[in-house]
Amino acid sequence: MAEREQQLYIGIDLNDKYAMVSFATTTYREPNTVSTVAGGENFQIPLAICMATLSGQWVYGEEAIRFGKAEMGTCEMQLLSRSLGRDFTVLENKTYEVRMLLAIFLKKIILLAGKLGPQIEIGKVVFTFDKLDSKLMELMEFVFSKLPVERKKITVIDYMESFYYYALNQKEGLSNHDVVMFQYYGKSMLCWYLIRSKHAKPQAVKIEEIDGGYLAGDRDQEFSEIIARVFAKNIISSVYLVGEGFDGDWMKKSLRVLCQGKRAFLGKNLFSKGACYAAEILAGLYAWDYIYMGENEMKFNVSLKVSKHNEMAFHTLITAGDNWYESEGVCETILNGPGEIDFWIQLPQNREARIETLELTNLPSRPNKATRLRIRAKAVSDCSVKITIQDLGLGEFFKASDMVWEHVMKIH
Repeated sequence: MAEREQQLYIGIDLNDKYAMVSFATTTYREPNTVSTVAGGENFQIPLAICMATLSGQWVYGEEAIRFGKAEMGTCEMQLLSRSLGRDFTVLENKTYEVRMLLAIFLKKIILLAGKLGPQIEIGKVVFTFDKLDSKLMELMEFVFSKLPVERKKITVIDYMESFYYYALNQKEGLSNHDVVMFQYYGKSMLCWYLIRSKHAKPQAVKIEEIDGGYLAGDRDQEFSEIIARVFAKNIISSVYLVGEGFDGDWMKKSLRVLCQGKRAFLGKNLFSKGACYAAEILAGLYAWDYIYMGENEMKFNVSLKVSKHNEMAFHTLITAGDNWYESEGVCETILNGPGEIDFWIQLPQNREARIETLELTNLPSRPNKATRLRIRAKAVSDCSVKITIQDLGLGEFFKASDMVWEHVMKIH
């Protein structure tokens, strides 16, 4: 394979305590997770950064914590929550926005993932978070603008979607039927149950969340009962256990219940690996026969029917299954006919489409094909899209009126 074809795919699990980084390449597609200790399995890189007092250089992770303890600089931690709060700090008599420190930290760990060599171009980076919301996305847009990666090569997903990519990329037999993940942090137990429609193409995948509550007494017995309740009358291929709550040798009875006719795995770096698989798939490295319909994914397609080279074709502006926070489509077209535009709205598992017609009220009177329009579709939720149409006129003969029409499309 030519060197220019070799690319790097990176998945980054980010929370307020640490980051984990997994990477793959065009030829070595199985994700590897970066360890902070050579040959070890300490995958968590503390979300900490420090400016060394003597050199003025930035150090991060465990090294930043060591520098702080040795009073060789001020160690800044909890960068994510503080960035969301628009916090500031003073280092060596200079004021910094904490979100700038977060950007420096992420730049460092992206370069760490690129240790395979500077000749390898980054194909895609996928960040994964516990939950997504508008405030987090606004912060990350600022951070992305500071990274050495083109914005179009960066995608954001949540942990649930990372689980989807991870589970369906495991070897044959581990996802023939349903797949379950148990998360155990502190005393709280949460279950994610992955189901797919095997008879459709692409297969629609959904994940149900089941709250297992608190394990307050005999953990082994209580977990056994949760397992029995979740598994009742269901066929399950594999089970994943995530969270520090599973550490230690306390699972005796529950492990026997868990492994009856299925495989169970304990995972520390599942979300970063899932994000890395997502990076490979979203970059088009290989075919993917599934569509995930989670709470952050667009629930419908929005298309225009246009004429290209005298043939009718559909131009998709918004694609079902894409992250709605990042879903936006823009095109320019010549109006052919009366002052109205037809938008085709379609659910991903439905062959039928609904046509929604937008009338361009008070559009200047011009000959046919003498009006150029810029059409922008921007998702405002997983079930609604804002359409903005701007009159651009046509060259010197038909001046733009700069009129703008707006409309919000919804499915219920």
